[in-house]
Amino acid sequence: MVKQYNTKSIYISDRITEAMDGIFDHPLTIVEAPLGYGKTTAIREYLNQTEASVLWQRVYDSSPGSFWNGFCRLFQEIDDDHAQSLLQLGFPDDGISAQEALSLIEAIRLPAKTVLVIDDYHLIDSPGVNGFIELLVENEIDDLHMVLAARFTNMQRLEELTLKGYLYHITKETLELIPREIAGYYKACGIILKDREADHLYSVTEGWISALYLLMLDYITQGGYRPAESIYKLLEKAVYTPLPDETKDFVITMCIFDSFTLEHAADMWEKGNASGLLTEITNQNAFVKYDGVLKTYHMHNIFTGFLREELARKDRRFRQDLYQKAAQWHLKSGDYIAARHYFYRCGDFDNVMLALEEDRTNSFTNEKKELLTEHMEGCPGEVKARHPYAMLKYLMHLFVHNEGELFARVCGEYRNNVETDESLSDDLRRRLLGELEFMLSFPAYNDLKKMSAHHRKAWELMKQPTSIMNNEANWTFGSPSVLYMLYRESGKLEEHVQDLKEAMVYYHRLTNGQGSGAEYVMEAERHFNLGDFDNAEITVHKALHKAQSNMQASIVLCAVYLQIRLAFMKGDFTRMLDLLHKMREDMTSKKEYHFLHTVEICEGSIYSYLDQRPKIPARLLEVDLSNIRLRFPTWAAFNIVYGRVLLINGEYLKLIGSAEHFIGIASVFPNLLAHIYTYIYLAAANQKVFRDDEARSNLMQALAIAVPDRVYMPFVENCDYIGPLLEKLAGEGGYREDIAQILRLYDTYRRSKERIILEHFTEEKPRLTNREIEIARLAAAGATNSEIGKQLFISANTVKMALKSIYAKLSINNRTLLQQYMDRLGR
Repeated sequence: MVKQYNTKSIYISDRITEAMDGIFDHPLTIVEAPLGYGKTTAIREYLNQTEASVLWQRVYDSSPGSFWNGFCRLFQEIDDDHAQSLLQLGFPDDGISAQEALSLIEAIRLPAKTVLVIDDYHLIDSPGVNGFIELLVENEIDDLHMVLAARFTNMQRLEELTLKGYLYHITKETLELIPREIAGYYKACGIILKDREADHLYSVTEGWISALYLLMLDYITQGGYRPAESIYKLLEKAVYTPLPDETKDFVITMCIFDSFTLEHAADMWEKGNASGLLTEITNQNAFVKYDGVLKTYHMHNIFTGFLREELARKDRRFRQDLYQKAAQWHLKSGDYIAARHYFYRCGDFDNVMLALEEDRTNSFTNEKKELLTEHMEGCPGEVKARHPYAMLKYLMHLFVHNEGELFARVCGEYRNNVETDESLSDDLRRRLLGELEFMLSFPAYNDLKKMSAHHRKAWELMKQPTSIMNNEANWTFGSPSVLYMLYRESGKLEEHVQDLKEAMVYYHRLTNGQGSGAEYVMEAERHFNLGDFDNAEITVHKALHKAQSNMQASIVLCAVYLQIRLAFMKGDFTRMLDLLHKMREDMTSKKEYHFLHTVEICEGSIYSYLDQRPKIPARLLEVDLSNIRLRFPTWAAFNIVYGRVLLINGEYLKLIGSAEHFIGIASVFPNLLAHIYTYIYLAAANQKVFRDDEARSNLMQALAIAVPDRVYMPFVENCDYIGPLLEKLAGEGGYREDIAQILRLYDTYRRSKERIILEHFTEEKPRLTNREIEIARLAAAGATNSEIGKQLFISANTVKMALKSIYAKLSINNRTLLQQYMDRLGR
């Protein structure tokens, strides 16, 4: 009688099960062990025996963007609307978007005992992703427990999170099978071990279950154990060699993918028996598994690594054909980046360009830019000449990422291709040259006459809208002000406004109305800066009507910000708050998340002019432009607010030291409004540190730029610092009439500011109840919600609700600010 073995038997020791029980006692569990220790199997089998609702994400690469797409899709069946909002938000790589993501996730009603597993988490290796996971964990989202399965972790706060009770850490020592567990595993597979055999296997494998599995297969085949070999040698002998030749070819075909569906496998294999082969392999081989939830097949990483080495030994033609099939599959599936990758690997450059042309996502992330640059720079010139629309897309990527030299070279290459290609009809040649003219307007950004000349020429050549841009694109780059963007030459502001009106005629034709209303916003902002508030208000309504009718969110935002500033001059803080709320609600409801940073700039500027430091968004208290999503053209606008924040914080030396950097950024295009504000801030800071000559010189620099255009409001908004210095200058005869107008406007501004502060910021501070003070004290000291609940004999959920009430009363939104508040109280 032939002995029966069950080599696919799954064995989870009591010790591992007991360790896994900790998942439900912590917001985060990390299961950390090297390759082949059975992390995934142990987690999956344990959770299958519980009543948990499991969300499972597998990581395939280091891209935060890919991680985010997979993470968001986990929630689609539970709450598709919030899942789509998360996708629209994009990976939250800064504090503003992270808080928005947290709010969206908290709004999802998760099933009881939801466990979110992120498998192969080590592949991400991203401080940004780690920070986001930590944010979720510290906020203890109701019914959510997270599990990270990783070969290693680089989480900087691992020890801190463990000590605070947020994190439970399961290491490889827990997953290593000790001798009696090895005997139990082999017994479950049909093999009875003697104690000395179990001890020997432990000494050889150190409890590594993958090696134990391969040695088991070797034992069944050979009738005994042989000296330890490399894992790939064991794989080859015990798993790969016994496979039929057809099955070997099949697994080598599919090994280039991290996971695949049956449909995908059938398309790649083309022989009609992919389903049967997969059934046979998964039934007989523990290294290929089927995920019934995701309906995908996964090869174990050890097996994939071995198979890819086998693939590398195949002839070049075989590999090229395989990559071509993979590329065609991804192209058909709409995954254009993956399609380009495989077309590039097999040297099919025409299809690399075709995949780029068909891609309508218009995503400009750094990782995609680097991959695209590699593909395009490796593409032969004659192929690029056959694909002018792909070249135009490449040019847009280069402009967005400020690759000026490469942009200019590729423009020259494109022009030469179009002008010398005899196969092009005259109409198509004109259209392609028109597209280039439109593209050339971008490097001329904020030089309206040059931009307009390109737009006019583009329209004369094409007589139809461009294919490069539509009216859904972000016209302002996230700037809260059109005047900030386009005011570049002193004495010519009124001319700039007229230039914009003329330029928009052709630009609107080319883009189907993109940027509609911008010309009226700039005109209204000019009136505002002159102190002509009535005309500013009239004109901003024109802007709103035009922008809203053409669904131009960026222009609407600029118009609403100007309305907020007008309300400030009237002392109408209720109106200001309503507009700020509307601004944020409009951006989030329309999923325009790239404007959330702009909203914070607007909010921060208002509270900085009201000297309300606690109300200023935390992200504006310390500049780190590498971690915010504003495009480079808007950085100087951020610095306008940041400079005022430094001023009201009394950081005068830091402000003086930062000014050269501010001016450098503002000089690139240039942005004169940022120059004016910076020189005003310098004058104020130098005056505060008794550098009177420097202060006078700085203020004269600001006036020299602003007075020819009567740009008065930057001075008005900062007269609380520079008023006496202005009066002194006027007394000396400098800019006497203009300073008199500034001081008249400041009188209105000051009375409005004092009224707002009196009515809204001097009332008695909100009082916390005794129980809220207890909870606040413990939370500020670093206790978790669970720890607070146990100490006060209340539930963790009650603690969470109390903290929300405390935050609302104190107008704060995190424990760091709570700790600062409690420190000030001396509690």
